Amino acid sequence: MKRSRKQPRPLLKRIGIIAEDKSDVEVIDLLIKKIAKSPYHVSFFAAGGCGKIISKARAWAQNLRDQGCKYLLLVHDLDRAQITQLRTSLLNALGQSPISPHLVVIPVREIEAWLLADHEAIKKAMKLTGPVNKIANPEALQNPKEHLARLVYIRSDHKKRYINSIHNAQIAAACTATKLNRCSSYVPFHLFIQQNI
Repeated sequence: MKRSRKQPRPLLKRIGIIAEDKSDVEVIDLLIKKIAKSPYHVSFFAAGGCGKIISKARAWAQNLRDQGCKYLLLVHDLDRAQITQLRTSLLNALGQSPISPHLVVIPVREIEAWLLADHEAIKKAMKLTGPVNKIANPEALQNPKEHLARLVYIRSDHKKRYINSIHNAQIAAACTATKLNRCSSYVPFHLFIQQNI
């Protein structure tokens, strides 16, 4: 009897993520899964808010490199900041990145705008009965998180409350990645994953 040889396990590409909170890491990981062509592993630091990212970015990036990460994503919502100023602050905080290639990802205004780009995913993930209309430009919303909360509450006949730390990952899991390309801040992230992972 001939023994079958075990196929060697593919090498995992290791991605480091620095983000504001664990919910953002989960969303980014789920979106990577939809785009990546190779197996990968994520290591991360969740700052527990945006303030800590600036002071810890360089040290965390070094730690992620020490853990074997070969790619780095630094994710920070734009909120009410100016994009060029925020990008400069984040790049300065990162300094000479210990991990290359790396990408500073700045969802406009919040990562929830990306999720709002796929209205069908929201309906499916939140099991909404009412229609969910397509938003022409989710990045134009001043507060995407609040918009998403209102949408879920109204389209569930006032029965469901949206909680970003729980529901963002569920919506991201239901998303079609290419639909998020309607958000200009999403496109560099999609391309980075497509080209590297």
